[in-house]
Amino acid sequence: MSGGYQDAHELAHANDIRRKFADRNVTTGQIVMFGLTEGLIPCPASITVLLLCLQLKQFALGATLVLCFSIGWAITPVTVGAATAMSARHVSQRAPYFSSVLITLVGVYVGYTGWSGLVAHAV
Repeated sequence: MSGGYQDAHELAHANDIRRKFADRNVTTGQIVMFGLTEGLIPCPASITVLLLCLQLKQFALGATLVLCFSIGWAITPVTVGAATAMSARHVSQRAPYFSSVLITLVGVYVGYTGWSGLVAHAV
């Protein structure tokens, strides 16, 4: 879990993802299939939009909105999953160098701030 606030809709999708991919190695093909199946099956929010449009006698608008909603939801997990799968190896190789530079910069900043404070109080 991300630790941040998740509404019921977001939490339902996150739990579905966790359940489908728990304790498994995931291939790029599985990521693509996951995105397609998750995006093409409308979630309750898109069904609500469709029902509201039907109530307003705007079937074409409702169908178009649900189609766009589904395509957007399919593209998002496929893109994020593929980018994560392709970059995980590169990130793990560079992470130690990045963290050492970051810690060094934080140390220099803290040292500079401390030194500036001492000089300001000495005057």
